[in-house]
Parts: sequence; C-alpha cells; structure tokens
Amino acid sequence: MGQWNTEQSDELYKISNWGGDYFRVAPNGHLLVTPTGEADRGIDLKLLVDELHERKINTPILFRFLDILKHRIENISNCFNNSIKENGYDGTYKPIFPVKVNQQREVVESVIKYGGQIGLGLEVGSKPELLAALALSDLDTTIICNGYKDDVYLTQVLQAHRMGKRIITVIEKYSELLRLVRLSKQMGLRPIFGFRVKLSSKGAGRWSQSAGDASKFGLRVYELTDAIEYIRQEGVLDCAKLLHFHIGSQITSIAVVKRAVAEASHIFSELVKAGVPLEYIDVGGGLGVDYQGSKSNSFSSINYSLQEYANDIVYRIKSVCDKEGIAHPTILSESGRALTSHYSVLVTNVCDHNAVEHGVFQYQCPPDAPEPVRDLVGIREYLNERNLAEAYHDAIQYRIESLNLFSLGYMSLEHRSFMERVYWNLMREIHKIAQALEERPPELKTLDLMLTDTYFANFSIFQSIPDAWAIDQIFPVVPIHRLDEEPRRLAVIADITCDSDGQIDYYAGADSPRRFLPLHMPREGESYHLGIFLIGAYQEVLGDLHNLFGDVNAIHVEFSERARGNYSIKRYLRGDTVGDVIGYVQYNKRDLLGRVREQLEEAYEEGRIDLGQLNEFIDSYERGLDSYTYLE
Repeated sequence: MGQWNTEQSDELYKISNWGGDYFRVAPNGHLLVTPTGEADRGIDLKLLVDELHERKINTPILFRFLDILKHRIENISNCFNNSIKENGYDGTYKPIFPVKVNQQREVVESVIKYGGQIGLGLEVGSKPELLAALALSDLDTTIICNGYKDDVYLTQVLQAHRMGKRIITVIEKYSELLRLVRLSKQMGLRPIFGFRVKLSSKGAGRWSQSAGDASKFGLRVYELTDAIEYIRQEGVLDCAKLLHFHIGSQITSIAVVKRAVAEASHIFSELVKAGVPLEYIDVGGGLGVDYQGSKSNSFSSINYSLQEYANDIVYRIKSVCDKEGIAHPTILSESGRALTSHYSVLVTNVCDHNAVEHGVFQYQCPPDAPEPVRDLVGIREYLNERNLAEAYHDAIQYRIESLNLFSLGYMSLEHRSFMERVYWNLMREIHKIAQALEERPPELKTLDLMLTDTYFANFSIFQSIPDAWAIDQIFPVVPIHRLDEEPRRLAVIADITCDSDGQIDYYAGADSPRRFLPLHMPREGESYHLGIFLIGAYQEVLGDLHNLFGDVNAIHVEFSERARGNYSIKRYLRGDTVGDVIGYVQYNKRDLLGRVREQLEEAYEEGRIDLGQLNEFIDSYERGLDSYTYLE
C-alpha cells in the first residue's frame, strides 16, 4: 500500500490520456477537475461532493463544468484558426453545435454565450429543435437546418429568413428542394440553401454506415447535378450557398477524414466552376473523443489529435481550391461530441458490493464428504506455479462432478456449500500465483473476469449512460478519491435497477477494452465515490425511465479563484422525485393518495391498524412521493 502513488493511478486509469487536461490526480489522491486545462487551477471533486452532501444534495449528482464547455469551443476554434494561418488559407472557420447532441436549454444557451464571439452556429434536425434554436439565438447566429422537412418545417424556416435570421436549409432529398422552391415563391422570398451530398468515402468506427452509397441522408452525385439544373431553370441558382457532407459520428481514423474531405472538395470546386455560388463547405460531424485513452482506431478511441484533424481539413480544401483556381470557402464543422463530452461528469456512490469468496479459509474436509469434494480439497496439496493449468482444469472437473451428485440427491446442501467455498478459494489462489508469472497460460486469463466482485452503484445505466448499455460505448470510470492507494479488487459496476443488463460491461484504461475495473475495497462507514466521465454528448437526452429512475440532481459549476474551494455553483437543478416520474407515465399523485387513504380507512375499520399506524403510513407515503428516485 505504501509503495503505490498517484502517478500509478493515473497510468492505471489512463486519466491523462482521455482527460484532455481537464482531469488530474491531486497529491492527496483526490480527482481534480481543471476546467481551463491549467494544472494550478483545479477543483477537488471529492471535497465538492462532500460539501454538497452537507447541503442535503445527494448523489448521484451530474456536474456540468461550464468552463470546460467554454474551453472546448475556444480550443477547436483555435486549432482551425492556427491551421488557417499556417496554410495561408484565405477563408474563415465557424464551429457549429448540433443541438441533437445535447438539447438541454442550459447547454444550448451556454454554447451560444461562449461561442457567439467566434461565430458559433447551431445545427437543428427537427421541428422542435428548430423552434428552440430560433427562440434562443440572435440574428448573428448561423442556423443549419438538417433532417427531414415537411411544409410546416420549411415554412417556419422561410419565416425566420424573412425576419432576418441567418438560416440555411440543407437539402437532404430531391423532394425537399421542390417543396422549398414552391413555398419560397408562394411567400415571395429568396431562401438560402445548400446540398448534402453522399460521398463514396465511408466512415470508420461504429457509425461508418452514416456515409457511402447506402447512407440514410443526402443526394447522390447524379441527383446533385439534376438539382443544380433544376434551380438554374427556376432562377434560384444564386440561393445555393453551401455544400455539406457527413461521414459518421466518432470517426476513429484520420485516414477516413482525409479521403472524405478530398472527395468533397473536388465536388465543391466542380460546382463552383459550373456557376454555383457556393460560399460554405460543411464537413459535418465525426470529430471523435478518446473515451478509452488508448489513442488508437478502436471504436471508443481515435488515432489523431484535434490539431491534426483541423490541419488535414484546411490543407485538403485549400489544395483543391488552389489547383482549380477558386476562392477558399468558409469552413463549418459540426463537432458536437468533441465540444460537449468532457464538460459533464456523473458522481455516484457505491451502496453495496458482492465479493467473490476470499480471505482466510481452512481446507478441512468433512470426513463424510463425497469423493469429488475430497479430490477438490486435495488439489491444494500439489498446487504450484508449474501445474497451474492442470489444477485449474481439475478443479472445474471436480466441481462439475459434485454438482451432478447434488442434482441427483447424493450430496447434502452442507457439502455443496463447503465445495463451493473450496472451489472459489482455489481459483483465487491459482489466480494470485498466475499473476506473478511472466507468461500466463491463456485459459487462466479468464480468471480475471471470473473473480470480479460486483459493486452496486447508486444510479441507473439506462438513465445516465444509456449508450453503455445500448451500444457498449465506453465511458471512463474512476474513483474520485483514494487514488494514492493501490486498488486491489477487480470489479464490475452494476446499477440499482432490477434489470440484469444494468451493469457496465466494458471499461477504459487499457489498449483494448477490459471487462473489469480495479477498485478499492469500500471501508465500513465511509462512502466510496465513483466518477463517470465524458458523458456530455447524447447521454443527457437519451436516458429512459427504466424502473422509473428519473433525472439525477444536476449542478452547474464554474471555476472561481475567489470562492471557497475554487468553485462557484451557478445553478442547482433538483433531480426527479417519485411524484415527477410517475406523472410521466400517467399516474396522478392526488389520485394515488386518495386510493391509499381508502385502503387505510378500510384496514382501520376492520381493526388491522390503529389511527397512529394509519397516520404514520400516509405520512410515509406522501414523503415517498416527494423523495429522490435514487437511494438516499
């Protein structure tokens, strides 16, 4: 224990790899949040959680570090601007925030606030997102309209254009172009629109099917040329200002980006040479996040940096434009995942744990134990590093024989209980010896997962990190304290829902995803807190009400050197109460109270309870309706 240090914890959990300078290990073993990326400007996350508990704000708590959001916006913009300067690019860059990534009003407002000075715009993909963006944005905010569009959607866009909004409709299907032209003529307006093109270049990673010939959205090249001829005939050629493409979310390999940008740049230049007055090229989303911390092209990682991403886009667009002798366009990118992932952290407490058999055990075999049980006990006598694989196989075989005897009624429950204790203790001893070997037999590697404990954490995976359940997305999980101690337990993290799927199956911290996480043994009488990181993109709006666990308590935090603890709480959003969530599924709180009261009155009349018990129950029931849906 004394030899372990915080640098080893940083390496074990790969904090420096995925943390992006926003998360570090402090000398006291606590997890430090450095929202501006500066090591000397930090917030002790464990002390923050403890102080909130003193204010009666309980975990699970979702922390939104607004300074991280601001820093991410500035960082992405700076990387593109640096590349523009170094490459002698004559155009400019504007970041676009896709509202679908996180539609929370506070997030969208903060993005507009922090990005307004650098020209940040919004991308919407539905009528609800459009209406929200129109209300929150000002006239200088560029709004890109994607998604399927009916007449109501397009009419709203044209009305916004009439009032002076800088709004660009992206044509995803040829039929949308026909509707837009028809409606704009009826309203006497000249719209601004662009085209989304299907590239032959495909993405890389889990969402690779977002691009290519079979992709859901966009015009094929022959449809694009038909569309250009149509708008030329309709006299609205001058209204086409943008070319857009999208190669998928979480692009893992930079090679894919290079190919796609090169292809799109050539399409852009050909259209401009054909007389289409395009001014913008929108490279879409895809800028990935290294959730795993491996800096590789695995599904939950990326093999490139933010600056490399910007460099490749700027360089390739410039090269093609210079070759074809056309002006450099304004570059737009819709990097919502990279903008928001880091700013949001969920902190929860371990409320219980289930450990695989461990500790001191006496291999004293009962005299009347069946032969397979005695054989199992005998393994320990010849157990050594030279015959680990043999001992492992023998133990499995003797356990199978013992279970068969029990199923046939030839073994008592007491003997089976003893057999199980022997088996798991043997496996733990085999595992311990195997870990010290330079090369472990392949079959013994399965012991890592076999011997993991289950740590029950006070949250719902379906509500807070639904992608971990739905698509095995990796989110870094790290204890927010005791990082100056060696974590000696191997664990899987389960939530408090009653669903067997309610556990995290894959964890960051290795070159490839691992199936367990090293954690500390919880101490009696002390809360053990875990942080789940990089959850700011999609998770806050995808969560569902499985088991009727609702939204968690949310805290908006800003760094402040003048404040106690270097933080200032800007907003507290109370998590859902039981009454809130049952209302979402059409239960009426007043009706439920009335029904319970009727049952209590009946029980009182029949003498099953007295008046004191009646009042105690109804008070408890009312308090339950007003309580947090999570364990308190």
